[in-house]
Amino acid sequence: MNCKIFIYDEDVGEPRLNLLPGTKVEDIPDSYRCPVCGFPKSYLKPLDETSTPEKDEIKDLNYYRNRSREMLGGLCGVYPVCNGDPDHLCMGQKYGAPIGLGGAGQGKTFEANYKALQQYRLKMRVIKKHHDPEISTKIFGKKIIAPIMGAPLSGAKLSLNDAISEEDLYWALLKGAQDFGSIGMVGNTSTSPDELGAHIVGKNKGWGIPVFKPHPQKRLIELFKIAEKLDVIAIGVDLDGSGSTYWTPEKNVYRKSENELQELVDCTKKPVFFKGIMSPEDAVKVVDSGASACYVSNHGGRVLDSGQGVADVLPDIAEEISGKIPILADGTVRTGFDVLKVIALGADVALIGRSLAHVLISGGVAVQMYLDYVRDDLRRAMILTGCNTLKDATMNILTKQNY
Repeated sequence: MNCKIFIYDEDVGEPRLNLLPGTKVEDIPDSYRCPVCGFPKSYLKPLDETSTPEKDEIKDLNYYRNRSREMLGGLCGVYPVCNGDPDHLCMGQKYGAPIGLGGAGQGKTFEANYKALQQYRLKMRVIKKHHDPEISTKIFGKKIIAPIMGAPLSGAKLSLNDAISEEDLYWALLKGAQDFGSIGMVGNTSTSPDELGAHIVGKNKGWGIPVFKPHPQKRLIELFKIAEKLDVIAIGVDLDGSGSTYWTPEKNVYRKSENELQELVDCTKKPVFFKGIMSPEDAVKVVDSGASACYVSNHGGRVLDSGQGVADVLPDIAEEISGKIPILADGTVRTGFDVLKVIALGADVALIGRSLAHVLISGGVAVQMYLDYVRDDLRRAMILTGCNTLKDATMNILTKQNY
């Protein structure tokens, strides 16, 4: 397999995939997906005498990041610090062309996300009885190993240089997050069917969350019904997607009124949340709609230039709605230290976008490896700031410094 971890043995079969002993590779259904990386049957390669798991090169995050740098063909440098720097490859966009992984316009909102989060510093406090931090939590009724999820990603053709298919992108994100012990979200894009992400979640036995762009209300309700039948964990709407540069007149996107939000919540029994909330006023409207969560995000700075950073607005939003519904937030979350800061600023769960986009080209195993790395840093950060539980992560462990 592409992940170099899973080996299919014809004599043994694979019970997890209902493949009986004696099933030959050529007889494996086309619907086959690797139980480790999520990649399709076409990635199966025979092992020769010189290639064994023990002899294969050990793959680490640096390997996968370097591989992505090559495959992204100049669209992204996969830099050590991903911060919207004007000199980075992603910001060298041609006017009127897809922005790839860069920021909208001059990239000021992308930069603001990074600077807003980095202005907060963690206070080290180590004189305290030692406890191994409890970092598991619940969201949408599901227990996850840490307050870390995969942000909704899509757009393999327009953002990732066709280095991976849209379907394989979804599989890698969903499978990697699931094997880590959390939940991945998948978006939708103008170059693929609107419901593709939801169908992939369904094939993953419902373990995942589709997030739809704000399509016309009738179409959006149709997509909600499709997702509900596929028994997904929850359903999201990418309200900040109303400014997406990727949508065409044939597939238009719109702002939504308060009544339309409530109509969407009421049309399904599944938990519903709204993404793209960047003000306390909008957050209150999300709560009033009956939504199950509020997702604080500015689309990675990819829709509105000269906007505020997520960490600039998150404390005010949390002050307004904390305890009413869970708060999700992204915004240049790269490490476990960033996760702890986002939790301290008021979020219940932090989501990671670009950093997963950098590695998912190599499949779910790379996504899982990255999330493991983030979780380990989160645990370390909690020990060094005196936090035994996530509830201990408050503004009291932060100090704000301007540089």
